[in-house]
Order: sequence, then structure tokens, then C-alpha cells
Amino acid sequence: MKYLLLPIVTLLLTACANSLDIQPVSELSDSFVQTRKGAIAILNAVYSDGQFTGDPGVNRIYIEESTTDVLVNYRGALNIDVLPFQSFAWLPTANFLSQFYSKNYITIRDANILLASIETNPELSDAEKVTMTAEARYLRALAYYYLYGWFGPVALITKPFTSSADDFKVPRTEEATLLTFIESELTASVAGLPQSVAQTGKATKGAALGVLTKFYMTTKNWAKAATTAKQIIDSNQYKLWPDYTTLFAISNKGNSEMIFVYPCIAKSGFGNVWTANALPPQFPTSVFNTATQVCMPVSFYNTFSATDKRRSLILASYTTSAGVVTDLTKGTEYQNPRSLKYPIDPAAADRHHADDIPLLRYADILLCRAEALVMSTGSVPSEALDLLNQIRTRAGLPVLTMTDVPDKSTFISVLLRERGWEFYSEGKRREDLLRHDLFIQNALSRGLPAKAYQIRFPLPQSELDANANLVQNTGY
Repeated sequence: MKYLLLPIVTLLLTACANSLDIQPVSELSDSFVQTRKGAIAILNAVYSDGQFTGDPGVNRIYIEESTTDVLVNYRGALNIDVLPFQSFAWLPTANFLSQFYSKNYITIRDANILLASIETNPELSDAEKVTMTAEARYLRALAYYYLYGWFGPVALITKPFTSSADDFKVPRTEEATLLTFIESELTASVAGLPQSVAQTGKATKGAALGVLTKFYMTTKNWAKAATTAKQIIDSNQYKLWPDYTTLFAISNKGNSEMIFVYPCIAKSGFGNVWTANALPPQFPTSVFNTATQVCMPVSFYNTFSATDKRRSLILASYTTSAGVVTDLTKGTEYQNPRSLKYPIDPAAADRHHADDIPLLRYADILLCRAEALVMSTGSVPSEALDLLNQIRTRAGLPVLTMTDVPDKSTFISVLLRERGWEFYSEGKRREDLLRHDLFIQNALSRGLPAKAYQIRFPLPQSELDANANLVQNTGY
């Protein structure tokens, strides 16, 4: 298996054609893959490939949120990459698109390698094979879920490329086929995954069911979304953390609300760089403060109630290290509020803090079930209102009554507003707006030149150049 590590997309195809005639150096071999140590090493690689920490971790959130009303960036090197997205002027050559595309396909590549070899591995027990197979299938499905959310249907690759004779130029898969695959993979992985694990960031039944719930929400399969969310609720594995202001604290890593996170450590490349990029100029702190001004638009900040505990994690004013009181609610360029949802880590290494980056929280599942119940029934069941009020009560807001949300339209409007307040800086706003066909209208209402086709991003130009069988998304 000397070709086992051949990348499946740009990493290989953008190189010169003659490189295919060169035997690549690889530490993997048939014998190594068929050992317990080898299988564990490949699974660890799948987890590592799929980790959205460091810059890739926040870049994903920046793109998801800068295209909406909850994030804006000013100045700094980051602005070169974010500005096209917040102004609805992105192109297929955007760096963040190619990085995201490649990262997910590398995850898929390594998952395929493991899944192709694990059944015949003589050193693994049957129980190990079941669990490791489920983990790989979950992580591969998550990667395809991510890709679909940004690009729509992409090339479906489910086996490793083991020879230079393999055809690397795989065309895009029919949308229905890809969606069926994602659903079946997530569903299958649930059975083989444990209910809980000691190690933060490992796959569990709740994680697989959580991504499946989000998948059903994205595809507007409301009844299945409601049912799957209820499976998580009924598992009694999770509960709301009582204090939102400490939910993301490093001392509370792995708390009862976190279903699946990208675990971060204070080490370059493996940390959470959100806070370093969000701190304002001359903020009095000993940790690294970049010139990148990642802000929350004051218009969104002003929608929070003064009593909303979630607002307390947003910096609206401060006294600089020079003793100057600075108001961040002027809304003039970078004088906009800053989300410090991920608290400052005194032990940060350069920009890298140890605050975990959540992908799935129990609060999300509660609100997904509430939304799915309303969308599937066309009315407002009392359970949906109760679920919404659980989130509001923790935030310190008054409970709503049926009089406040008498019909489906009103409830969904209120719920989307609540989700904005609950999940800012977590990368959920774009998918929420897309789900209700509000994404383009949200941009137009802010004076941006959004076009209907921009509900999807373009396939990276580097991938089109490497694979003539790929067809670009409409409009690009």
C-alpha cells in the first residue's frame, strides 16, 4: 500500500503531473495497517484531521458569521480573508474555502483508509472493531455534512486510493445520494458508539445523534429532527449548565452541556485563537493581543436585553492600559463590542487559549426540538414553548406565554432571535437563517449586494483546476 497516503484532492492534483510517477514515501504499509497500533494511529489521524482548532477553528466560525448580522471584522491580516465574505463579494479563489474543503477531505481520506482495513485486522478485538468503525464513520459523515453545508453536493468518496491507476477526478455526486449517505452513516454510527467517554472530543452516541439532528434540520426533515432530538433528551446524558456566564470557562471543560467539542490546549496550532483576535487595542491583559479586530456589530449587541446574562460575555467598554475609558458601542469601525464568550486564558501560548470550541451543546438540541415540533405540526405545542423557556430562564429573561407566540410564524421569529443571542460566536447563525430562507434577505436588509445563488459557496478554484469533472455551483 505504498499509495495509501495519496491525497484525494488538491494536495496531489495541483502538483506536476510527473509526480504521479514517483513512488511517495510513506510510513504506512500493509503490515502496519493490520496491527492494533496501526489502526489506532490511523483513527487518531482521523480525529486530528477533523479538529477545528487553531486558526481553522475560528476561520470556520468567521465565515459562518461574517455573512450574517452577528460578526464584523476590521483591519489586521485576517480582514483580507474575511472582508469578501462580510461584503458578499467572495470568489472561488478565497483561501478559507480551499482550506475548509481540503481539511474535510483529508478527514474523509484517512477515515476511508481505516474503514477499508479494519475488518481484517487480526490484532483488534470484535468490540474494538465495532467502536473504531463507528468513530470513523461518524467523523467521515461529519466532514461530508460540513462540505454539504458550504458547497452543496460534492464528490462522494468512500474508499482509499491505493494505486496510481485510480481515477482521482471524481465528479460531484447527486444531491439525494449524498444526503442518503450522510444520514445512513450517522445512523449506523450511533449503534457502535458509547454513551459517554472520559476523553473530551471523542465521539459518542449523543454526538452522532446531535449531528444527525442538525442534518435533519438542515434538510428540513422536521419530524425526524424532533424525534432524534428527543432521543438525546431521553438519554439523560446531558443537561443545561446552570450558569451561562461560566459555561465556557476552562475550569468547566467537559461540563454536562457539551455534547461534542473541539478540545483546545494552550499550544500553538492546538488552541482557541478567538479571544486574541477579538481583544480591542490596548486592552489591559498580559496575553497576546493581535491587530485583528473581530467585532460584534453594535446593532446586534443592542438587541440583547439589559438583563440577559449572555450579554455579560460581550465587552462593551473598557479602560485601556493607558487609563483611557473606551466605549465600544459607537459602531464606528472597530469601536464595536467584542465577544469574549471564550474567556482569557492566563496560560495562553501566544494566541492559543485552552477554551474548547463547542460544536454541539444541549441547548442547541432543546431549541432544535422546539423548532422541529412547531415546523412539523404547524402549531405551537406547549412542549415547544417549555423548551424555549428553559433557555430564556437560564439567560435571566422572563418566560413567554402562548399569547406571546400564538402561531408558527411568530414562534419561529422569536426562536431565531433567541438562537442568535444563545449561539453567537459558535458559528450557527448562517445555517439558522438558511434553514428558513432568510439568509439573503438578512444581507439585503443590511444594504449588501447579496444574490440568490450565494446560499452556497463556490467550489474552490484550485479543485476545479485539478479536476475537470467538477462542475462549479451556479452563479460563480
